[in-house]
Amino acid sequence: MSHPRQVVGWAAWFAVLGDPSRLMLLVLIARDGPISVSDLAAASGLKATTVSHSLRLLRVHEMVRTERDGHTVLYRSAPHPVTDLLDRVVDPAGPDHEDAPR
Repeated sequence: MSHPRQVVGWAAWFAVLGDPSRLMLLVLIARDGPISVSDLAAASGLKATTVSHSLRLLRVHEMVRTERDGHTVLYRSAPHPVTDLLDRVVDPAGPDHEDAPR
């Protein structure tokens, strides 16, 4: 039995979210965006190359979009079911808030 195309697409989204670094970047972008690669690297503690690679994947899956501010590329959340879901489950107080999942 083959899976409906929609289910395969959902599985791809959750595979993207399955990486803690990518999920953290999505949360940072939702909270602080629009934001640059260098600012994301500083906020996340990840190397800029790791951030850039992750952002390319998030763009392919249309979870983030870009805009330019002079020579700087800024990332912001894109309208997407995943970003809508994150808006519902992510506490604006941050991941260290006492009610955050452990």
